[in-house]
Amino acid sequence: MDVSLLKKIPLFAEVPDEDLQKVATFATTEEFPEGATVVKEGGYSNHFYAIEEGTVKVERGGEHLADLGPGDVFGEQGLLERQERSASVVATSPLRVIKIEHWELSRMRKSMPQVVEQLQRKVEERQG
Repeated sequence: MDVSLLKKIPLFAEVPDEDLQKVATFATTEEFPEGATVVKEGGYSNHFYAIEEGTVKVERGGEHLADLGPGDVFGEQGLLERQERSASVVATSPLRVIKIEHWELSRMRKSMPQVVEQLQRKVEERQG
């Protein structure tokens, strides 16, 4: 994956290119059609996603919680805490995301702890 794609995500904007190069090696892109469920509430998917193009809605128990778009991230809670998903995320337009596998987090923790700390803060903000 090209580092410039990761730079567009605010979470990674301040990360030095040599560190992003490491993230890029274990990041993949994935596409979903409008209406597709990317993350299912109660599921155990442990991927972290950053939206490259498109929009999603976040729902819990059928209640609308948020709308997310390019540059936004989701799935960080399952990535950090290995627990079941707290909400569903559904594509509201054709969607392209950058996906990072949960098992890469330990590598990220060593090479770029500041990014993992930002993810942890995001989890805490969303729980608060």
